[in-house]
Amino acid sequence: MAVAPLNKFITIAVPVAPGEQTVYTAPTGVSSIILYASVANVGVNTYPTVTFTHRRKSTASGTSGNTRSIRIIKEAEIPPNDSLVIIDGRLVLERSALIQDSVIIEGAQSGVVAVSTAQYDNTTGVTTITTSTPHGFNVNDEVTMSGLAFTCNGYSGGFTTSIFPSPQQSFIVDSIDGSVGTSLTFTTNSGKVDGIPHEYVSGGQVAPLQMELIMSILENSTT
Repeated sequence: MAVAPLNKFITIAVPVAPGEQTVYTAPTGVSSIILYASVANVGVNTYPTVTFTHRRKSTASGTSGNTRSIRIIKEAEIPPNDSLVIIDGRLVLERSALIQDSVIIEGAQSGVVAVSTAQYDNTTGVTTITTSTPHGFNVNDEVTMSGLAFTCNGYSGGFTTSIFPSPQQSFIVDSIDGSVGTSLTFTTNSGKVDGIPHEYVSGGQVAPLQMELIMSILENSTT
C-alpha cells in the first residue's frame, strides 16, 4: 500500500493587483508553514505599497464567518528595483473543524483605471476592455485586472456570477484602440473556455503590473 507523504513544499508566485486578494488558504487536513514571502517592485520608477495580513476565520457551529485579521505589515513602500521580505522564518497557518487560516495581500499603486465595460470571446480567449478614462497602456505592456464580474452558463446548467480573474494573474496588452495617452480600449488574451459564453456584468479595474509576490510554503499533513 502506498504511503502518502507527510509534508510537501510548494511555491506560490503571483502578481499583486491593486486591492485585496487571498493568495493562500490552508487546505483541509494540513497545517501549513510559510517559510518565506517577499514582494518585488517590477515597475519603472514606481513606489507601490503593500499590506500583508494573516486572517483566521471561524468555522465552528454558531460562529461561522467570524474573522480576525492580523496585519503582519501595513502599507510598506517598495522602492524601484527593490523588494521587501515580509516573512523570513515561520508563519503557521492552521485548518481544522473550528478555524481556517488564510493570508491576504493588498496592493496600492499608481496607474489604476476603472473598467467601463468588457467583452470576452470564449472561443478565441480575447478580452476587450474599455476603461472610463484613458488607460495609458502600450502594446506588450504587462497589466493586472481585478474585480470584473461576469455571468456564465456553468457546467451545472445554471447561470452563475464569477469575479475575474481568480486566481490573480498578469496579462499582455495585444492591441489598443487609438493612440497611447488617449485610448480607452485595449485587448488581451485571457484564455479560452470553449462552450461557456461569459457576459460582463459590472465593476473591475486595470493597472500596470508593478508588484509580484513569491512565497515558499511547507504543508504538513495532519491526517
